[in-house]
Amino acid sequence: MTWNSEAPAGEPAGIGTLTGALPADFGHLLRGAFDVHVHGQPDLSAMLHNRGSDLGQIRLARAYGIDGWVLKSHLWATTDRAGVLQEQVRQLGFTVLGSITLNPPVGGLSATAVELAAAHGARVVFLPTWGSAADIERDGYISRLLASISPSFSGYSRANAIRMLDRTGHLTASAVEVIDACRELGLSLATGHASLEESLAVAAHCAHAGQPLLITHPLHYISEPGELTAFTDLGAFVEFCNAPLIHPDGHLTIRDTHQTMLAIGPERVILTTDAFSRWAPPEAECLRIFVEQLAYLGWSETDLRQMTAINPRTFLGLAAHRSEP
Repeated sequence: MTWNSEAPAGEPAGIGTLTGALPADFGHLLRGAFDVHVHGQPDLSAMLHNRGSDLGQIRLARAYGIDGWVLKSHLWATTDRAGVLQEQVRQLGFTVLGSITLNPPVGGLSATAVELAAAHGARVVFLPTWGSAADIERDGYISRLLASISPSFSGYSRANAIRMLDRTGHLTASAVEVIDACRELGLSLATGHASLEESLAVAAHCAHAGQPLLITHPLHYISEPGELTAFTDLGAFVEFCNAPLIHPDGHLTIRDTHQTMLAIGPERVILTTDAFSRWAPPEAECLRIFVEQLAYLGWSETDLRQMTAINPRTFLGLAAHRSEP
C-alpha cells in the first residue's frame, strides 16, 4: 500500500502525512471496509470547522484500505454531494453513497421524500434523528448543537417532533409507507434515533416485508446486551460506532461495546464511525482505532472483516469485496 504525501492541487499542505506516523501495515484490518455512517464537512454548520474536506478524508481513507462509505447529514439529503465526490474519486476505486435522514426539514416520515431521494441516487434512508420525539425528550446531543446555531430551533423541533407509533403502540401509517417505499425502491433503512419501542416495531415490519434494516445507536436505550437479540432474531443488523467512545461526555467504553457485541456475535454487527467533532481523528483513523482496540480485546481478523466489510455490503445490497469468499 502506497501513499503520496504531496497535497493535490487545491488541498492544504500536509494531507496524507498522518500515514507516515502510523505502525507498519496500519490498514491491514480495514482492507475492504465500508463505513455506512459518515458525516462530512460541513455537517451541522459551515461555521463548525471540525475536520478537513470530504475529498481529503476520502484520499486518506483509501490509503487505509477503506473501499467506501455512506455520507449522512442530519439536515439535508447528501445525494448530490455524494455524486460529485464519486466523480472526483472514481479513479481511486472508492465508492461514495448518498442518503437522506427523515427529519422535519425534508418532510419527516414521508414516502414522497424517500422516492425523490431515491431518484437522486440515495442508497440509505435514516429514520428521524434529532427530529424524533424520543430524542427530543432526552435532550439529544445533536439537538443541543443545533439549538446553539439556530435561535428558533428548540421551538421548531418540539412543534415538529416525530413519533412513529400511534396511541395503540402500532406503527403510524406514514412510518409503514416509508418502510414500504424503501422495500419497493431497493433502499436500505436505518432507525436513526428512534426509541426502543419504535425500533422494535420497525424491525418487526421490516422482517415481514423483507426490508434490510440497521439498528443505530442501540446502546442508547438498552440496559442488558441480550436485549439486542430481539433485533437480530428479526434479521436486523446492529450498529456499533466509535463516536460515543471518544466523546468527552460519553459514558460508554470500548469494553462496554465489546461485551454487548459478544452477546450478538459478528454475523449481525456493523462497525461504523459517526464521528465528526473537532476532537475526533480523521474518519479512517477513527475506524482503525476502533478495530485495533477490538482486536486487542480478542476479536479475530475474520470477525472484524465480517463486521467492517461483509455485513455493510450485505446491508447495502452491494457486491462482495473481491477478497471475500
